[in-house]
Amino acid sequence: MTAIPDQRSANFQSELDSKGYTLLPNVVCETEINNLISVVERMRQREKTGSAGVRHILKRSCLVRKFANSKQILGIAQRILGTNAKPTKAILFDKTAETNWYVTWHQDLTIAVKEKIEIEGFGPWSVKDGVHHVQPTRRELENIVALRVHLDDCSEENGAIKFIDGTHKIGILSPNEIAQYRDDKVHVSCPAERGDVIVMRQLVLHSSSQSTKVSHRRVLHIEFTGSQLPGGLLWAESSGLDSVELVMGIEEEFGLEIQDHEAENLVSVGITFEYLKTRLAKETGEDCISQKFFYKLRKALIQNFGTERKSITPDTYVTDLVSKKELEEGWPFLQLFSELEFPPYETKQSFFWLLKQHDKPRTIRDIVMGMIDLNRYKIDLSKSTDAQIWTRLITVIESQLNVNRDEVTYETRYGQDLGVC
Repeated sequence: MTAIPDQRSANFQSELDSKGYTLLPNVVCETEINNLISVVERMRQREKTGSAGVRHILKRSCLVRKFANSKQILGIAQRILGTNAKPTKAILFDKTAETNWYVTWHQDLTIAVKEKIEIEGFGPWSVKDGVHHVQPTRRELENIVALRVHLDDCSEENGAIKFIDGTHKIGILSPNEIAQYRDDKVHVSCPAERGDVIVMRQLVLHSSSQSTKVSHRRVLHIEFTGSQLPGGLLWAESSGLDSVELVMGIEEEFGLEIQDHEAENLVSVGITFEYLKTRLAKETGEDCISQKFFYKLRKALIQNFGTERKSITPDTYVTDLVSKKELEEGWPFLQLFSELEFPPYETKQSFFWLLKQHDKPRTIRDIVMGMIDLNRYKIDLSKSTDAQIWTRLITVIESQLNVNRDEVTYETRYGQDLGVC
């Protein structure tokens, strides 16, 4: 077995075209790595799972969506697939003493879609974790590229991924053909360091051995596509959130509450824009301030702890959402996601210090009041212009639904055009 040499970004495309994979060193900084680890580990803790990975992260984590759509990561995919490239799936893989397995030689042949629609050339179908998966045609698979973001060092002893050069050019292989390539061709090991990114084609044959080193080998595997699926099929993760979650995302951005009967009428981007202009023109005073802080706090709780939006109301007890231990451990990241000043967790002047000292639990409303005291003059209460409202709305839609900005116009309908259910 040979080891792959480091490949610099200047020639990574030619390396990817010829071999089906390449290594880009030092792509992700330490701060981003630590933030990603914090998010994915909290997902695992909350799920109380001992599994080797976490699925559907792109849809479940705003931070991961922003990372996947960042200039440094999306830019790599766009250089390969074109400017229409967008993320479609994110999975965490890990190998530890408890979750250590051998991955047989294979090609990545399935995609996750929102619903099952019978289309010629697509199949067989399966369901994993309640999500429909299907094998598409070779054409769709060749228009997908995966970026394996290494959150830990991954040596050969720690189960580094292995490839067989050039096998992405052959097409979809049968089990017998895979076995023949496995036996006859050279296996190339691709160790990577923390912060490196391995770029790979879906059809390149790859495998990994069991780890002989007891340590994490966390890899955030993000897949990108450069085209739409045919026949009305929608990517399970990139097709975005449901309408309730979209409305809540708008509430968080603009710091206002949208009643259910109002949300039912927000069926297009233009209608939402006109609604926001009217609402924001009327918002004034203390109610406006408290709403802005509530939605910032709710957003931070969701991003940091994976809490469901619907479970967070002003009267919700904090300890009904997260344990005191979780709150203390996640305190620095709660501040990070809220983008507001919080007192140190252990300080007696902190309103959260009361949470640790008294039996009476604190509500979200109590926390909001404390946040206002510390940050009242840091929140911009000036009226937004129509242009600013439009830009903020489009940014929310982009982030929540993982669509390109040029897909969103005044006439765009959420259900018909963007696949929001």
